[in-house]
Amino acid sequence: MFKLLTFMILCVLVLPAAVFGRTCDDLGGGQAYQPMDFNGSTVCFVFTKTPTEEGQLSRDPDGIAIYSLSKSEKSRLVYEFPYAGTKGKINDAFAIFVSAASEEMFFVIHSVEAPRAWDVISDVYDVSVFVFEGGALVRDELRSGFFDMGGDMKDNVGELSYVYPYKDKISVSKAVRSILFEVAGMPVPISGVVKEKSFLYGSDTEPVIQEPSRVYLIKGDEVAVEQSMAGWCKVSFVTKVKRVQKWMQCKSIAFSERQ
Repeated sequence: MFKLLTFMILCVLVLPAAVFGRTCDDLGGGQAYQPMDFNGSTVCFVFTKTPTEEGQLSRDPDGIAIYSLSKSEKSRLVYEFPYAGTKGKINDAFAIFVSAASEEMFFVIHSVEAPRAWDVISDVYDVSVFVFEGGALVRDELRSGFFDMGGDMKDNVGELSYVYPYKDKISVSKAVRSILFEVAGMPVPISGVVKEKSFLYGSDTEPVIQEPSRVYLIKGDEVAVEQSMAGWCKVSFVTKVKRVQKWMQCKSIAFSERQ
């Protein structure tokens, strides 16, 4: 009787471990980065095969996807990172407490080798922000859009004209403490003052970096930042004739700590 009772107790103790003892290795494909714990869930980074139009698996380098494992749900696909048909990797993953939102968020820095046809001279980076909503890990589209994606570029004369500013944990952590990140996605312009002579770039949705305009602002000019992404700020300012909207690099704008 004692042996039977002991066996039953062991079954009760061991069975949950067997049921909930799933690991990232069980997802197949191979791990692209070490698993991490976030808010009681295991975050897995898994290599994925890309199917061709004929339904066959591509011979191109694998893509990377993020999955979550928890006791309350089966393994769940959370997000597939940008894919360009080239080799990609997870550069870093970490949690940061975001004071403005009063919650901890999960940040992932991912990069891919730039295809030859792209006008960049470095790998192409992107930063994704993840939060828990309704007990599930989800990608925060607005805050991820703040970091967006990009790679270093040169202008028409070969000078370095743009450096993607969020390639490591230090730069991401600094950005999270900025006023621009705090108001990301909010329809409220942020006032700023230009720190140095800065050329402006056109286009409505994103800057056309290869084609700077002849228009520029100088130190002391006041602007209103209406949107920011990948280190670029969409600004508006008033001339003697009209209000103008252009893009410029956010690093050339000074902001007060609180507005």
